[in-house]
Amino acid sequence: MGGPERRFLSLPNANVVMGVRIKGRVSQNPLKSAVLQVRQKHPLLGVRILLDDDSTGWFIQDDVPEIPIDIRPRATNEDWIEVATEELKRAFSTETGPLMRMVLLQSPDVSDLIITAHHSICDGRSLVYLIRDIMNYLGYRDHERESLPVLPIAIQEYLPSSAAVGWLTRFIITRMNRKWLRKGISFNTKDYQQLHQEFWQKHHPSIFRWELAPSQTTALVARCRQEQVTVNSALYAAFIKAQRHIQRNSHEYFHNILMPVDFRERLIKPVGEAVGFYVSVVMFKLKITQDKPFWEIARTIDKRARQKLTNKNIFDSQKISLVSPSLMDGIIFAKHGKLDDKMAVGHVKRKGLDKLFAGIMVSNLGRLEIPVDYGDLHLDALIGPIAYSDSLEKVLEVVTVGNKMYFTMTFGETLIPKNTVAQIKDTAMKYLEEAVNPLWGKSKVTHSKVKSHV
Repeated sequence: MGGPERRFLSLPNANVVMGVRIKGRVSQNPLKSAVLQVRQKHPLLGVRILLDDDSTGWFIQDDVPEIPIDIRPRATNEDWIEVATEELKRAFSTETGPLMRMVLLQSPDVSDLIITAHHSICDGRSLVYLIRDIMNYLGYRDHERESLPVLPIAIQEYLPSSAAVGWLTRFIITRMNRKWLRKGISFNTKDYQQLHQEFWQKHHPSIFRWELAPSQTTALVARCRQEQVTVNSALYAAFIKAQRHIQRNSHEYFHNILMPVDFRERLIKPVGEAVGFYVSVVMFKLKITQDKPFWEIARTIDKRARQKLTNKNIFDSQKISLVSPSLMDGIIFAKHGKLDDKMAVGHVKRKGLDKLFAGIMVSNLGRLEIPVDYGDLHLDALIGPIAYSDSLEKVLEVVTVGNKMYFTMTFGETLIPKNTVAQIKDTAMKYLEEAVNPLWGKSKVTHSKVKSHV
């Protein structure tokens, strides 16, 4: 495991959930066969995690059980709600694996397949590729079998030279590790389980899901091209403007802009469409006034983001691979009040890990060119990705497939009231509509409001 993957091990909120609504009959045996075949193609679907004496983590492929598939009857379009919220909170047995499980909500004509994975083996784009592969094996029984020869982890040899960590940073981290290791602090499975249990006693996730019709999606993309900004910049402009309108400037962290970046294409060794963790985050600060024009805000965000998109910034998070794994754990335990160590607590305070870091993070996977028809099966809708953060007030995940743009917003009711998030969502979509008009069209946005489940 690399450092970015290893840090997820002690996080109590390390699950990622994604679903697909399928029109057509999905039966147990064909699904089981399809899952076995995608496991052969994507090695990380069949791993467990072994910790050695210094807490270094290793992905192990031996003696890993099959990916469990729980099949339940599907009664309504909202049945996935309870499944998704349950799955966010349900821990994986990382020692035995696998680090993925599925629930099929089945009915004769429409089924929802809900996939849950540990974040150490995937990102949002990976799960979309995985859904496509499962659909291929379901829809075309003679679909060619594929496999990847090695575990697709973005280790040092995959990184461009411009991402190299400087000698001073290496020196500082080495000294920090030595100081930490002299303390002899370590954590075991029972510690992880207790942290997980106490975390989810405090946090209650809620989700809003909605989508744009094809005409609206096309209109938004066309207007962004006209204004020479990315769709992501336009979405960010809408939501931070709405946040500013509804919540005012009540928190300093509202000015922090976080943008997840997929770095697959920047690696010097290609990983293609592998299932793995290939995401980093760039950040900058931005203060806006409520009367600033929408597209001016979008252009400012776009310009600032492009300035940040250098290999040095994108791969900066890879330096965590130099940090002692037990120190990574110590920082997480200190953040949640489970370790009273001056060094770990000091790091939490300096980095602000004990506070909310941003009002919203928009993660747009973009337009993914994958089919919607697979033999007799049709990909009717995507659900998610869904990930819960206790450091971000709101997380908005966006993906476009089949000329439909899907939105999923996750938040915690212990952090922000649900009605406030609903107001922000509705106001942001109104800002988008006003900015895109007259290209927006008369189609109504399709909403799915999701209640929290404790």
